[in-house]
Amino acid sequence: MKNKITKRIIRKIILSFVVITVGILSYTSTLDLLLDKIYIGELDNKGQDYFNSTLKRAIYTFAIARGINGVISVIQGTELSGAPGGVGVKFAVGEILDPINDLIERFSWVMLISTTSIGIQKMLLEMGKWFGFKILVCLSMFIILFGLWIPRISSINLLSLGYKIIIISIVIRFCIPAVALVSEKVYDLFLKDTYIESTKSLVEIKSKIKYPDLVDNKSQTIDPGFWENFLSKYEELKESVNIKRRLSLLSDTVSNSVKYIINLIVVFVLQTVLIPVIVLWALIKLTNYLFKTNITKSIDQKLKDFLISDKKLTSDSTTKPVSI
Repeated sequence: MKNKITKRIIRKIILSFVVITVGILSYTSTLDLLLDKIYIGELDNKGQDYFNSTLKRAIYTFAIARGINGVISVIQGTELSGAPGGVGVKFAVGEILDPINDLIERFSWVMLISTTSIGIQKMLLEMGKWFGFKILVCLSMFIILFGLWIPRISSINLLSLGYKIIIISIVIRFCIPAVALVSEKVYDLFLKDTYIESTKSLVEIKSKIKYPDLVDNKSQTIDPGFWENFLSKYEELKESVNIKRRLSLLSDTVSNSVKYIINLIVVFVLQTVLIPVIVLWALIKLTNYLFKTNITKSIDQKLKDFLISDKKLTSDSTTKPVSI
């Protein structure tokens, strides 16, 4: 009996040493450095690369949207006047751009939200390393250490609580890299071609909707005669028709941009909002599932079997021997 108790204490001391070592490694960030040597470090690097590249894409696209919005704002309210045959005609250029103006402004807000979301996720990647392993793992090791020698405080099972904190710390540590990995795969498989085509088209459209020289203003310094006056009226009529044609082309260009703007909204909403939410929801469900399957109780029982429970140790010596 005494020999069994001695073995149990020795095993507790060994486990305590292991727990303390893990706690020290996690608190000093040595655990992260060791994990960097294996695939975990590559996962973090992929996450960083993904967030950096996506942030650049979002900022670039946001700049395109604000540029188009700025051009439209300058054009809004501009009127071109012509007088073919002595009859005044006005062309409101801004009215042509009204249908696209609101969409561009909302697109700018979507891009601002997407850029902010990517920036937050990038920060959470760094915070997850610190809070997930340095804080929570260290805390869980501290609780498990106490649980090895004082199994319960009131109705709280310290060992079970420590195991649960370990599961939570792992989820927090790897949830953002998991988001980055899934988002990158979805982008490469389904969204990349759409993004490239849409941004390229919007850059071209931006250059086309810049306020053109729709009217050639030619100053006359000589009082025209009858023939010159007739030619002047003809040129005014001709220019009026030309302005209408150019405005029609401008209207077509603006209409074509709607498709590309909507495509980019879909790309960035999926990549920066929906996919992260879905991945985090899946991880939360997985965590709940692990808790509901009593995985912590299973681990606790295995540890007790390893240490030999107090109930078996205090049983009568004539009872069935307990295997160690």
